[in-house]
Amino acid sequence: MSRFLQIRLRALIAAVRLATLEMKLGMLARALEKRYRADQPRAPKGTPEGGQWVTDRLHVAAGSRCDGFSGGCQLGGTFGTTGMYTIFGKNLCRDCAIKFLGIQGLPHGEQEETLRPFEQTQSR
Repeated sequence: MSRFLQIRLRALIAAVRLATLEMKLGMLARALEKRYRADQPRAPKGTPEGGQWVTDRLHVAAGSRCDGFSGGCQLGGTFGTTGMYTIFGKNLCRDCAIKFLGIQGLPHGEQEETLRPFEQTQSR
């Protein structure tokens, strides 16, 4: 093989490697952007869920407090925090609402779908 072809082949191999690295870097950057966004709402500091991602800002903002169960929140986690759901006149946090409805064993998506009709609206 002539020296000219060897140089061209090496240049082509280098270009393919560079393109592959650029693709991998682009995929990594997109994955990181998807994972973290500064504008995603988080629960406020000082609450049991502090710093965790939340589904919407309405439930992070001040709202009615969780009424829990007569003996207090049996889950030991969110009693007294925002009552996101109203079920039979009781304001319940997510954990208490899930326990009240007995849907602990359902996948997260089905739990959300079951809880949706009980969500408090902003007008409350």
